[in-house]
Parts: sequence; C-alpha cells; structure tokens
Amino acid sequence: MDKKKLLKIIIGIIIIAIVIGILLFFLISNKGSSKKENNNTSTSSSEQDVMITLKKEKKSNQVVITADVSVENNKKIEKIILPDNSEVFSTMATFIVEENGKYEFKVELSDKTIVSKEIEVTELEKISSVNPYIPEGFSEVEGDVEKGFVIEDTYGNQYVWVPVENGKLVRNTEKESNYKEINTTTSALVNSVAKYYGFYIARYEASKYELDDDITTVATMNGKTPLTNITYTDAEKYAESADEAFGYKDCQTALVNSYSWDSTLSWIDKSIKKYSSSLNYGNYSGTIYPTGYTKSDTMNNICDLAGNVREWTTEVFSGTEIESSDKKDNENKSRNENITKRVVRGGGATLSRTPSSHIYYPENISDNYWGFRTILFK
Repeated sequence: MDKKKLLKIIIGIIIIAIVIGILLFFLISNKGSSKKENNNTSTSSSEQDVMITLKKEKKSNQVVITADVSVENNKKIEKIILPDNSEVFSTMATFIVEENGKYEFKVELSDKTIVSKEIEVTELEKISSVNPYIPEGFSEVEGDVEKGFVIEDTYGNQYVWVPVENGKLVRNTEKESNYKEINTTTSALVNSVAKYYGFYIARYEASKYELDDDITTVATMNGKTPLTNITYTDAEKYAESADEAFGYKDCQTALVNSYSWDSTLSWIDKSIKKYSSSLNYGNYSGTIYPTGYTKSDTMNNICDLAGNVREWTTEVFSGTEIESSDKKDNENKSRNENITKRVVRGGGATLSRTPSSHIYYPENISDNYWGFRTILFK
C-alpha cells in the first residue's frame, strides 16, 4: 500500500473518531442537563423562570420552613402547595414540622404549570418521654422531665409534662365494670400519648380568667382563687374550650380524666413514695387557699392534687349505689338517681381524702369545695 492511500485511511479514521466524540459529548451533556432538571424537580424549560427558596429555622422541638417564591418573564404565581397539601395563595408561606424527613413544596402558576422543590429536615431529636414536645406559643419555664418540666403560654398559664415511657396510660379502675370513660377527649389523649409518650397536666387548679374580648375561660396560674361551686357539665365546657380561648394552634385542652389522673399519681409515686395513698400532704384545713399556696402539696411541680378543692374528672360511674360515710354524698345521690354520675378525685379543704381516692356525684350538682383542672395534649 502506497503512502497516499495510507494517509487517506488515517485521515478517515480521525474524522470518524472526531464525529463519534462530538456525538458522545452531546449525548452526555443532554443526560447531565436532564439529571440537573430532576434534582431541581423542574419539568420544562419554562420553569427556569421560577425561583423557590426554602429556609429552615429550628425552634425547640420544631423546624419552621419558610418558602419564598419569585418569578420572571411576566409569569404569575397562583398558589403554594405545602407538604400536607394545604394551599397558600401568596408568594410566601411557612410550614412547621416536628419530625425529620423530606418535605416537598409545590408552586402552581397561573397557566397551571407546577414547579416543586424539596428540603430535608435532619436536626430534630425524636420526641419521647424524656424529650417532650413544646406546643406552639409555649416556652420552657423551669424543671426537668424527672422532677417536673414546666411550660408556659404568653398569658402565664403553666403546665407540667407527665412522661409515659411506654406510651400506655394507667387507669386504676380499668378492671372495674362500674367505671368507664366515654368522653371523646379521653380516647384522643390515649392516642396522643401512644405517639408522643406523655402529656401535660395543669400545674394549678382551674381559676376563672377574663380575656380582653369579654370571653370568660379558665386558667392554670399561681396564687389564684380556684373556680368552685361548678357542675361537671360546666367544668367540662370550660376545660375543652380553653384552647380556643387562648388561641392554641397545635394542641388541645380537656378536663382531667381517670387515665391522666392515675398516670400522674403513678409518676409522682416514683419520686414521693406512697404519695397517692397518703393524707400527709393536702390542705384539709377547712379553708380553700389560693392555687399553689400549700407547699407540702407541690409534687414534681404540680400543686394541690391531694387537697384544697376536690376535682371533677370525666370518668363515669354506672353501677349500683355504694354507701358513703359522707351524709351529704348520700343525700345528693338519692335525689339524682337518673343523672349521669361523674367521679371526683382527691380531697378538699373540708374533707381529708388521699390523692388516689375517688367518689362519684351526679354531674349536674356543685359544691363550694369542688373544682377541677385541665390537661393539654396534641
């Protein structure tokens, strides 16, 4: 083979190699561009004009994600679709998360084009009995989980975390057929504790509170006169509406039930041996004192469970009459035989009873020495 033919072959091979190289370059470039679009969750070139900025801010056991959207080329934003599929008709929105994970934010344009972007939250500690959640609008005040972790809202209401390590509340009358729980907030509490491993109980007995907009509700504050001479029915209404009155957003209030009362006492007994069955702590002086006044009955930062005022709970008694040594008890029961009977816990200023004691009364009667307290949970 002469040199001219050999040179032509070599040049041909070089040209073919160059062409193949160019084709490979464009193929790789197109794949890279496609991958980049997938990472940005864009679906068309027109979406390059939409900018979604996601920022995280950790607050206690929550992360607040702020989505800020801007557009170019006369495009218009219709709405932001949050990770829970709720919609915000604005260019900015916030979303609160309490668990680590990936959260996708979508933006719908006026032409129905959807653009989305994802952000991952990794900085949250897992909520547990020893790492309680703090509801929105509340802040930590004092204490620790073992001896009473206290939170407070902007009005001054204080609640104490009751840890439930295994997520299962206890109820002392669970095996007694005459006692039962029928209130819907009770099942809600049981489900909440199974997920969050604890709940909050009011630090103080309920006292009346007047809001600026002429709304009367109940508070859990120190040094207040307990709200007494109240029927179960009214106590339940006050307790269940307190969350709305104070503007709570991610938690609810309710009247104490048998699960929350017994679980609280079980927890306190671990620190103060036999507190629940003792008569050594409560105010049985004959005079109702302001909330938190009796220092001997402040256990794990919770006040007046043993005495001061006897407290309504949601538990129902539906069995036959049990004779009481209290003459007034028997008189009240005989006059209200067909009325639903609710259980009252603890003792009061005029009656020495242990914190774990319970006796039932018709839900439509009241007494100057009966009151109640609230619980708080998600």
